Amino acid sequence: MKALTVLAAAVIPLVAACSGSSDQPTGPDGSSAPAPAADAKHGAMFPECGGITDESMAQLTKVNGLVNTSKTSVGCQWLLGGGILGPHFSFNWYRGSPIGRERKTEELSRSSVEDINIEGHDGFIAMNADPTLGTSLCEIGIQFDDDFIEWSVNFTEKPFPDACDVAKELTRQSIVNSK
Repeated sequence: MKALTVLAAAVIPLVAACSGSSDQPTGPDGSSAPAPAADAKHGAMFPECGGITDESMAQLTKVNGLVNTSKTSVGCQWLLGGGILGPHFSFNWYRGSPIGRERKTEELSRSSVEDINIEGHDGFIAMNADPTLGTSLCEIGIQFDDDFIEWSVNFTEKPFPDACDVAKELTRQSIVNSK
């Protein structure tokens, strides 16, 4: 029985990988691989976490005990005490991804979305108003050729500094830190 289970576990992925539907899109050579996308024109290069240190995050947000829980080449996240409850702040860098799709998502889910320009770069600022907290969430997306960056600032209890002032300053510093 054990050997049969191992055999089934090995064969099922192979069968699934070989099966296909005639509805699947095909590439220019008739393969099931998608056609290659046009070459993206990449914008500025951003340092890790948009060049924002843990100390800068604590100073700008006025939140003590922030922990950088996720640090990758394209994003970072700071959480109070490293937990999911409480304020959270994040930087994300989207390479070769359309900012318009992100803006549309924000328009469907936020109280307000407006155009913004920071350090000569265009994008959007999205705000969400909480009935008891006021504007506690602010997200800024800024376009760089076929790339964009996004800062998200979300406070969960008063008192807190103006969420959009914090997001604007984080974005400004990341742009200044870019190459």
